[in-house]
Amino acid sequence: MGLAVPAATAPFTLHLRCDNCMRESTRDIRLPVGEGIPRDADELIESAFLGDLKFNCRPCGSVIAQLVGIEGGYVYGY
Repeated sequence: MGLAVPAATAPFTLHLRCDNCMRESTRDIRLPVGEGIPRDADELIESAFLGDLKFNCRPCGSVIAQLVGIEGGYVYGY
């Protein structure tokens, strides 16, 4: 019998707006389990994980977007 190990932390949904055509889109990301992994939106913004993500707008092909919202992560109730 083996031990169950979670595959990822709580998922995040990023809300992005294309700088060219102004269309909004979402992107779901899951981060690996480990020490120092962001667990909420504030920690995600402060981390380096967002800098490694690539964006490509399907309708217009632009590679530049603005992050307009983050959903997900853990809620601590305060």
